[in-house]
Amino acid sequence: MDWTDAHYRQLARTLSRRAVLYTEMVVDATVLHAEDKDRHLAFPAGQRPLVFQVGGSDPAKLAAAAAIAASYGYDEINLNCGCPSSRVAGAGCFGAKLMLDPPRVAAAVAAMAAAAPGIPITVKCRLGVDDVDSYEELTAFVGAVAAAGVSHIVVHARKCLLDGLSPAQNRTVPPLRHGWVYALARDFPWVGFTLNGGVGDLATAAAALAAAPAAAAAPARATPLIAGVMIGRAAYHDPWRTLAGADVGLWGDAAPAVGSRREALAAYASYAATVQRPADGGKLRPPTRALVAPLLGLFHSEPGGRRWRAAVDAALKQPGATVASVLDATLGALDGGVLDAAPAPWRGADPAWSPGDVPPPAGAGAVEE
Repeated sequence: MDWTDAHYRQLARTLSRRAVLYTEMVVDATVLHAEDKDRHLAFPAGQRPLVFQVGGSDPAKLAAAAAIAASYGYDEINLNCGCPSSRVAGAGCFGAKLMLDPPRVAAAVAAMAAAAPGIPITVKCRLGVDDVDSYEELTAFVGAVAAAGVSHIVVHARKCLLDGLSPAQNRTVPPLRHGWVYALARDFPWVGFTLNGGVGDLATAAAALAAAPAAAAAPARATPLIAGVMIGRAAYHDPWRTLAGADVGLWGDAAPAVGSRREALAAYASYAATVQRPADGGKLRPPTRALVAPLLGLFHSEPGGRRWRAAVDAALKQPGATVASVLDATLGALDGGVLDAAPAPWRGADPAWSPGDVPPPAGAGAVEE
């Protein structure tokens, strides 16, 4: 939330033709009652493939929200069952707290599927919540939602603690158990599982996709064992290294989507010019600062990056500043070699990465379809 807005997604799509993008989580009540639904749901067609993530707990409301989202042309609708924020978990039992009520989730996804025929309804979850954190309890949750028609689940490979840890702590303190995701892929071979959590670069993503731990390998499942890898914060804070090399490094494309940061910035400035308009009082909407925010990580750890960001902050204070004028005023702070360098020709997996221990099959979860 507050990160993967339409502007960030436009930059992400500029850097990668292939990556599947996700929206922010939007609460079902917002979808149903917002006067300006386009503000929360509209997107440029070029951003697809794109998944709309919704939060809620009432099957009827979620179904109505799914029908509205479907009308905008999303490729998939994802129900959030993993957000650890107390603002979410304590408000009507949604987010990660939903994992404590598998029948409710099953009813919700079934209702959403009926309301949005032809669009996959998927789930994002954790490994467990509070003391409900055994592999057997996880497979009971997965079995319930899979039986309701969900064929793809994104799993953040940590449990969450709703009482005692902040959302930020819930992203780092509970231990990662990547092996549990591979065990789910073994025990539910008809469901696609995407691994999330602790993966921050392309080499690790490739290693995760290539891994097939002996305890998880199943003859009924084609390689790779897991369907995908989700990268969150790293893709925002260091988008060039994370996204610009993905099409070549992970998909084997002959060329990247964009040839240099300079080229990416020019494309983004053109996008910004199409979405920004004068508003009351002469101000521009959306604000230029909001449009520039996704660009600030493009020069992460590069020489001159900090100097450039300081120059951007100063340029944004100029009256009437646009994305194009800010870039024109500030790119001189960067070395031309950095601006014009092609994405690193990354290939190959990280041989040091391991998914860790894989639990044995759970009696309730290891079932035939």
